[in-house]
Amino acid sequence: MSVRETLQAVGNGAVLGTLTLLYPPRCPLCEVPLEEDCSKGLRFVCEGCLSQIQRVMPPWCARCGDPLEEGRDLCVRCAFEKVPFECARSFGLYEGVLARLTQRLKFQKEPALTRELAPLLAQALEQEGLFQCIEGITFVPMSRRSLWARGFNQSQLLAQRLGALVDKPVFATLWKHRETRPQVELSGQERLENLRGAFAPLRPAQCERILLIDDVYTTGATTTECSRALQSAGYPHVYVLTLARAPISSGR
Repeated sequence: MSVRETLQAVGNGAVLGTLTLLYPPRCPLCEVPLEEDCSKGLRFVCEGCLSQIQRVMPPWCARCGDPLEEGRDLCVRCAFEKVPFECARSFGLYEGVLARLTQRLKFQKEPALTRELAPLLAQALEQEGLFQCIEGITFVPMSRRSLWARGFNQSQLLAQRLGALVDKPVFATLWKHRETRPQVELSGQERLENLRGAFAPLRPAQCERILLIDDVYTTGATTTECSRALQSAGYPHVYVLTLARAPISSGR
């Protein structure tokens, strides 16, 4: 078989099925062979690893969702500052399995992982009672340069898969019109200054209650600036949902 014929066969699934039998795919985290799920098709992460994700558990800040000590309703920031979103929630803590999966998705360019991660967002959406609150879903945009370098926007892929799972429309509402320094290099206040005014609306609002999707919530600088831009576009009620959360007290 020629190289062209082989590529055509792979495109038709003939050789791909044979390769799967000879070299079964393995979990990227623990190397356990992955089994095919009859309802979902080929898995990309094993159930054992997914079960190790540490959920964000109450008590948490009623507004931003940051984990708190018992007896408190608001974190220090939300007690003294008004954030431009109704509430922010996350599925799990940014550690262990969830941190590794998020890093592989973004930095090792494995967009297929969104098929395993989006259902976690759907689960959190239902459990936190946000499903009935929202009319549409949007996502944190990337600058053109960053999008070109990575090849995809992980937040957009997560939002699109989530929208399909919960039957909600997904809107591209914002654009990032200037480059900013990597947030990981900056302190909390520096992150806010770094992103201030970096996002702008693409078009007028298409509903009143919008869910903003991102991969990780750290200091809240990104979601704060995006929420402000969404409100300026005419979205009065912005809700935030992320895969992972690094508590503000952790210094991330």
